[in-house]
Amino acid sequence: MVLRIVSSLVGLVKVRLDHTTIDGAVFRLHYRWTTSFCFLACALVAASDYIGSAIQCYDGSGNSVPKPINTFCWIMSTFTLNSSSKEGTHYSGRGSTYDGTGTYDDAIHTKTYHAYYQWVPFVLFFQGCLFYLPHMLWKANEGRTADTLLQGLQLNSMDDNCEKKKENIVNYLKASKDRNGKYSLTYMMCEALNLVNVIGQMFLLDKFFGGVFLNYGTKVLNYVVDDDGLHDPLVTTFLEFGPSGTLELRDAACILPQNMLNEKVFIFMWFWFVILATVTAMQIVWRTLMIFSPVVRFRMLERRGKLMSLPKLEQALRQLHLGDFFLLDILGCNLDASTFKDILLKATDCDDVIANNNSYRPFYEPGDDDPVAYKRQLAAEDATAV
Repeated sequence: MVLRIVSSLVGLVKVRLDHTTIDGAVFRLHYRWTTSFCFLACALVAASDYIGSAIQCYDGSGNSVPKPINTFCWIMSTFTLNSSSKEGTHYSGRGSTYDGTGTYDDAIHTKTYHAYYQWVPFVLFFQGCLFYLPHMLWKANEGRTADTLLQGLQLNSMDDNCEKKKENIVNYLKASKDRNGKYSLTYMMCEALNLVNVIGQMFLLDKFFGGVFLNYGTKVLNYVVDDDGLHDPLVTTFLEFGPSGTLELRDAACILPQNMLNEKVFIFMWFWFVILATVTAMQIVWRTLMIFSPVVRFRMLERRGKLMSLPKLEQALRQLHLGDFFLLDILGCNLDASTFKDILLKATDCDDVIANNNSYRPFYEPGDDDPVAYKRQLAAEDATAV
C-alpha cells in the first residue's frame, strides 16, 4: 500500500521538461516538495498502525496488560503528570524513574492529556492540502494563458511555423497592453499566501501539540548537545469492576512506538518550515523590490534575452506596466534567449533600432585571443547605436 502511494507522489515532484513553467522555484518548494513530504509522512504514519502495535501498555509488575486496556488508552488518550514545584517533573522519590509519571497528588500535580497521536495522519494530510492550495488558486486564475501563448515554442523553437507563432505572441502582447494587471496581482497574492500558510501551519501545529511545537527544534538541539537521559512515557488510568461490582482504578504505563516515527517527521518539519518561511520571505522582499523598481524589471528582461543596453529599448521596458512585465517574464522562463529576444524587441517596437546591430550578447569564451578587443568591440557597438 505504501509503495503505491509513494509511486503516485513521484509524478508530483518529478521534473517535467514538457511542462510550461508558470511560477518560481520558491513557489514550487511549497506545492511540490512540501506537499509531497506531508502526503508521504501521512502514508507512513498511517501504515505504522498495521505494523506492530500502535500502543502498548504495561502494569506495575512490568507485564503486558489485556488488549481492552490498550484499546481504551488509544481511544481515550493518555496523560503525563506535571508539577509546579521546584523539583520539576522527575518523580524518583514518588515510585517512578520516568519523567511525567509517579504517584498522583492533586495538591501539586496536574494531568496533561495526550490525544494527538490519533490525529497525526489526518493533520499531515490536511497540511499537504493547505500547501497545495495556493498553487491550485494560481493555476485556476492563470487559465493556461502562458501555455496557450507559447503554442509549443518552449518545446521546439525551430519548427516551420516558428515565425508565425512569434507573431501571434507579439500581437497578443500588443492587444493586451496595460491589461494584465490582474494576472500579476493574482500571482503575487498566491505567493504571499504561501508565506502566510507556512507561518500559520507552525502555529497550527503548536496548538495541536499543546504549545510545544514553536520551540521544538531548539529543544531538540539542546537535547542533542546536553543529553540528560530524558524519557517520554505516557500514563493512563483504566476503570474495571472488582469482585464486588465496585469500580477499581488501574494505572498502566503506555509506550507509543508510533512516536518514534512522529518525532522524526515533526523535527524535520520544524527545520524545514523555518527554512521555507525564511526563503519565502526573502522572495517576497525581492518581489517588492521588483514592483517598485523599473530598473530591476529592465535588467531581468535584458538578462533573459541577453540583450545589449540600448536607450530606446531601456525606455520601453522601464515604461512597461507591471502586468505586462510579469507576462513577459513568464514567457522568458519558458523560451530560449534568441526566441525571447525577437518577441521582446517586436513587442516593444524596438526591432527597427537594432536591425543592423548585433543585439545578442555572446558569452566570452576562455579561448579567445584578445578579450580586451572584445570589450572594445562591444563598447563601439553601444556608441554606434547611440
